[in-house]
Amino acid sequence: MRSLVFSTADAAAGPQPRAVPAGLGAEAIRRAQRGQPGRVALRLPAPGTDARRRVALALLEDAGRARGGAILETATGDLVLTEADPPDASRAEAALLRLFGAAPERIDLPDAMAVLLALPAPVPAAPRPLPAPAPAGIEALADAAPLPALLHRGGVLHIAAGQPRRLAFLRLRLPPAALAPHLGAAAEDPDLLHHAADRLRARLPGLLADPTGREALLGLAAPVPLLLDLPAALLPDPPAAEGDPPGTPALVAALSLREALAEGLPARRQALHHAGWGLATRGIDAASLALVAPEALPTDLLVLAWSPALAGRTATAALRRIDPARLVLDGADGQEALEWGLALGIARFAGPWIDTVMAATRMAGCAQAAGCTRAQCTARAAAAAAEGRAGCREPALLGALVPP
Repeated sequence: MRSLVFSTADAAAGPQPRAVPAGLGAEAIRRAQRGQPGRVALRLPAPGTDARRRVALALLEDAGRARGGAILETATGDLVLTEADPPDASRAEAALLRLFGAAPERIDLPDAMAVLLALPAPVPAAPRPLPAPAPAGIEALADAAPLPALLHRGGVLHIAAGQPRRLAFLRLRLPPAALAPHLGAAAEDPDLLHHAADRLRARLPGLLADPTGREALLGLAAPVPLLLDLPAALLPDPPAAEGDPPGTPALVAALSLREALAEGLPARRQALHHAGWGLATRGIDAASLALVAPEALPTDLLVLAWSPALAGRTATAALRRIDPARLVLDGADGQEALEWGLALGIARFAGPWIDTVMAATRMAGCAQAAGCTRAQCTARAAAAAAEGRAGCREPALLGALVPP
């Protein structure tokens, strides 16, 4: 896909669908009948919000630019690109599927003219006003952002009766709030913000593969498995492997619920295990548990998003069907979350309250703690870049997140 780069003129109005007073069919005939066999049209269901519509228009316009394809809008808000080369159309389809969860319908030209002719005519009104689009060079802005300085380091703490507390995972996340200041006005568009974040996350495996960069990024006193928020598209595609996979994976990719439900993931899971990758589903909340059978999700771990609603009868009943060894409770913000999790047999916890517990534990064993506050200790431990840990006089304790 070409970069989503907008000119100064675009910034005023953005791409717009053509207004066709004579009806969609007449315009489609003029545009599509000239198309050579093998070219395609794309029809995207109404994008919904203005922000999504703006991104969809930019992607469709980019796909049709080489062949002069026009974007038309039906009475129901569907967007139709009249002509594109198949490779350009495929790139737009993949981007729209990743951003919206739905790909446009592909219509072969010129043989499928009847499909275009049957679409409802556009509303005979002026195009809807759009908010100002993102500034020029959204991908260039993302590429210039300092990834290590934006990452958040968080510990997943293992807590079980009769056992010492220990670090079960180190979690690396890219908080949207940390990236937003580097994107300017583009950060106001959730889809563009998501696109920029995915572009930055694509750099993370490369950073971790380099031993020097990995050590600087993590600052760990001892190796622990990493839990990474990564899109499924960034996972490797290893060849199929036979036999039992090796032990605990060194990297665990935390996928969204939609990605965890995608077709083909169960078939890739064993090969990923042999390549040293585990899988997790993140962001599972009470609403999610009412819609899916969590025990059937094809991932090793289920990362629960704590809220008091999670402790409701329906959600708790669904979680009791799952082996507690697969569960991680994220967002734990106090004693209530911890007690509820322990009652379910959960032993791995993350969140602000856990960060505070780890900071207090470090400070209790730190000879230099008198010169620091708990808030400083918590913030330094969350920094994935060395400059964010500046001021700590016991880096070994800070690197361990929680002392052994």
